[in-house]
Parts: sequence; C-alpha cells; structure tokens
Amino acid sequence: MGRVESVRTFAKVFLAFLVLGSAQKSFAQVGEKLASAETISNSLLQDLNGDGIVRTIAFGDSITRGIGDFTAPGQSDELTQPRDGQEAGYPLRLEGFFGVSVENFGIPGEQIAVEGLDRFAHEIPAIRPDVVMISEGANDALRSLPAGAYFHYIQAMVNIARVSGSQPIVGTINPTCCNHVPVEGLIRAYNAVVRRVGLFNSIPVFDTDRAFRNTCEVPTCFLLNLPDGLHPNTAGYDVISECASAALLDIDLFAPEGPAELETALGLPVGGVRTKPDVVPPAE
Repeated sequence: MGRVESVRTFAKVFLAFLVLGSAQKSFAQVGEKLASAETISNSLLQDLNGDGIVRTIAFGDSITRGIGDFTAPGQSDELTQPRDGQEAGYPLRLEGFFGVSVENFGIPGEQIAVEGLDRFAHEIPAIRPDVVMISEGANDALRSLPAGAYFHYIQAMVNIARVSGSQPIVGTINPTCCNHVPVEGLIRAYNAVVRRVGLFNSIPVFDTDRAFRNTCEVPTCFLLNLPDGLHPNTAGYDVISECASAALLDIDLFAPEGPAELETALGLPVGGVRTKPDVVPPAE
C-alpha cells in the first residue's frame, strides 16, 4: 500500500471511530476490505468494458452524497454536510465492504427532471463505468413531478447505462416522515416505478424503502435524521449499503436467511447486518 492510500485508510479509520462513538459500529467504515476475493469474483463488480479496471459509480442526489451521515440515531442537530472530497453515505461503506473504489456522483438538491438526466447522459457514456447505481427522485417529489414522468426519466437512465456498456442497478428512496411527510405518498409511487423498472429490465434493485420499513417504525424511524425526516443518519446509511451490497451479490436480503447470508458473504459477525427480513406469517 502506497503512502497516499495509507493516509486515506488512516483518515477513514479515525473519522469512523470519532463520529460513531455513541452509535453501533459501522463495520464498513473502518477502511478494510471485508469480503473475500471469491465473494467479489461472484459479484457484479466485474471489469465489463475490458479496460482492466473495475469502476463503479453511485449516481443520485443528497442521499447518495451522504448528507446527514455521521450522526447517531436519536440526534436532531442540523444535518451534517460532508466536506468537498469527503467520502460519505452508502458509497463509502461499499468501498469498505468490497475494497474497491465507488465514486460518489451524488449532488444535493438535484432533480432528475431538471439536471439529473442531462448530467447522466453526458457523464456516463464518457466514463463508461462497469457498474452504475442509480437512486434519485426525492427533490422531484418535493416539486410534484408525476410518477409517470419519473418512470420515463429512470428508464432513460437505464437505457443510457446499457448503451454505454455499464451494468445499471436502481434503488428505491427511503420513507419520509416529520418535516418531509407531505411527499411520502409520491415517493411511494416513485418506489413502485423503480421496482417495475427493475423487473421489466431484469436488473437488480436495492430496495431501501423496503429495508427501512422492515427495520424501523415509520413514520418516526430511528434510521432517519429527525425532525428532517428525509436524510438518513449513520444507521440509515448502513442499511442502504446493506441493500446495495445484497444487490451486487444477488442475495435476497429480505428472505428469512438473507441477513445471515449477507453477513457470511461480507465477513461480518453475527448480528452485523441491521436490515430485518420480511416477517414470515405464522403457520396455520
């Protein structure tokens, strides 16, 4: 490991332990690869374009960027704002899980219908990443973009990714509450669109909405910064990263054995995955 990488790893370790003192330890934030080489070889993290590099991009808005990260559940201070160049959110955790670079292309405040699709259309064909993870729409919900229009924007992104030779993965938006409860209905509609796009295109979906609803009580969810009610806290970003990791590994996180399977794949201890599986109805 070179000097630059050593400094980078030390910074991640120091930051993780500094900000997570009162929270459950976030295993993916300590800067060490947890997944085995065999696990990674069986994942979607492959050199699809043959350039000798596995390049992964996380594309989205402030939730992708990691706004509100490094705040323990139960705190209600102002949302933390990652500094320029500071890693945060689920991309940071994926780097820790898999030991690969996950470039954070999240821009706070971006609307898919205004800047998002145009930015995607300019950057993804030029970069040609192997994997592009797409999760965007919260700001469009704030401006009442109809779900039908949202479908066309998400589908266009998937089409662009495929034409560029990239593997697209789409993500749902976490539930909202409190200050952002007025957009909850439209976000539910967007999430139904994302699941439909995943099904129709036979591409993975990292279902953040389902994971949050399984793991916390909505409308007052401990995975969200409160009273903001939109941006996740440290625990919430952990859950998003678990969903994204499961999608990359083709693990059904919501099956009864899903969390344990993900723990094994990522080398996490028993109980290291926060996400709860679907509730199994009792046998009659």
